[in-house]
Amino acid sequence: MSSGVLSGWRRWPSWAGYAASGLAAAYGVVLLVAAPAGYRSFIGLPDIGLPDLTWPAAGVLLAGSVVAAGTLRPWGRRVPSAVLSAGAWVVAVFALAGSCWVLLNLIELVLTGTVRDRHGNGAWVNFSERLCLAVVGALFVATALSYTRRTAGVCPRCGRSHPPETSGLRHPAPHAAPLRVRRVAYAGCCAFLPYLALHSLGVVGVSGIEPGGYRPPWAALVALLCGIALAVFLLSGLVRPWGMVFPRWTLWFAGRRVPRFLPLTPVWVIAPTLALYGTGSLILAATGVLRHNGGSLFGLGGAASLAFAGYGWALAIAAVSYQVRTRPSCAPLPGPGEPRLAVVGSP
Repeated sequence: MSSGVLSGWRRWPSWAGYAASGLAAAYGVVLLVAAPAGYRSFIGLPDIGLPDLTWPAAGVLLAGSVVAAGTLRPWGRRVPSAVLSAGAWVVAVFALAGSCWVLLNLIELVLTGTVRDRHGNGAWVNFSERLCLAVVGALFVATALSYTRRTAGVCPRCGRSHPPETSGLRHPAPHAAPLRVRRVAYAGCCAFLPYLALHSLGVVGVSGIEPGGYRPPWAALVALLCGIALAVFLLSGLVRPWGMVFPRWTLWFAGRRVPRFLPLTPVWVIAPTLALYGTGSLILAATGVLRHNGGSLFGLGGAASLAFAGYGWALAIAAVSYQVRTRPSCAPLPGPGEPRLAVVGSP
């Protein structure tokens, strides 16, 4: 990646608000044009009897566009900072919640080459909406963070107080997450155990475990174990020091700093889908609206929902901790005669 691209990326507080404003405005206008033509949008959510959200979503996006622009334009100073900050966070939460099913679409796209809704029809429009909402949500998170830091009088990039002249970034030393976060992560790993136990019983032929008496092949159990191992590896890396610097067993990568985007990109694609899908399934099953294929809330389907919800929320909590712990600080320029600080990447 060229130094110009890196320098532009490091100046994200100066352009994230404009990007968020432009994309939200474009998306809102598209919905306003499509609504009179009969298009019904559920804003990334599945079609399970929800009311038409096209008009409300367009209003939120267009209002969010104004809010994002206000965080960078001079006229925004006449608006209370708490209003702009809260508005940016509201739009970010709205967009990220609507994009949470994008992971399921991506998995289906990789496995089948297409995406479909629950009726078996093509769902490319919904998939596009979810992708767009994911980008909108990420841009509004960046906008809200930079604006909140700027109004607090700290650096909008690193969130710390320092002189305006900086020579690069200083990364923290590898260290583990706080004990409470580690306990949450370990509990998230253990959330898979009920589902793994019930699935294993189905593989060995215990009756009543799988719906319809189906007995999964041993290959399905091996694939499940591999998937759980990868999930545990990802979650553990977010709370252990080796998630910040490659450990010895990574051979030629050993001792190098782990780029923050490497674990965080898959985490923020996975966590919202698993957390909301699992939690929603448990709530709907507990209230009788949804009936799991496993027969009851305490069957195989309920165990799967518990695994998704527990792991998804633990992953999100660990990811927030990881972002805070690995956040680099801007390194000030040394004074005359002072040695230059050891920093990573000068803009």
